[in-house]
Amino acid sequence: MAAGSDNPYATQVSDASMEFLMTEVLRYVETSTPAEGDSEEQAIFAKEMAAAKMERMGYSVGYRLCERLAQNRTFSASGKEPAMAVAAAQLEAVKFLCKEVWMEVFRKQIDKLQTNHRGVFVLKDLELRWLTRLPSNQEAARVAAIQLLAFPCGIIRGALANLGIPAVVSCDFLADGQNMSACSFNIKIK
Repeated sequence: MAAGSDNPYATQVSDASMEFLMTEVLRYVETSTPAEGDSEEQAIFAKEMAAAKMERMGYSVGYRLCERLAQNRTFSASGKEPAMAVAAAQLEAVKFLCKEVWMEVFRKQIDKLQTNHRGVFVLKDLELRWLTRLPSNQEAARVAAIQLLAFPCGIIRGALANLGIPAVVSCDFLADGQNMSACSFNIKIK
């Protein structure tokens, strides 16, 4: 049964299968956006286009997943002044993302949530499952990790969009890339 689910027929996908699927999706995306020349700039542009495709795919998944998980939930803080109510509703939506959505995708909650209470949130995952097997200190692995991280960025952006919160999401590695699986997601509410 899926974690946090009341559905007795809910199923889970093994971590190895999910990692393999994400690797193959990334390979497919890379081959469907080949570099149009031999220059280094063309190769970098092709990698950026592949990451953009991964982000769009993640957006679609996040939007639909949030639709399913948040069917009977509302994120509002009534009884407060309007600006504080909006900020409280945004915080509740991000908490929902950190607990429920992340649990559905990665079988764990976000390790740390930070905010400045002005529409900026930082979500830290100290061991993102999809990146644990990537070797550290290799540029090719770092590029692949950045492309893979575009998918969870899209999940976050899609889930928030479904909740009516437009946002810009970016990601970065913690500890200067020494541990490829430790990363942070920066959310800026528009």
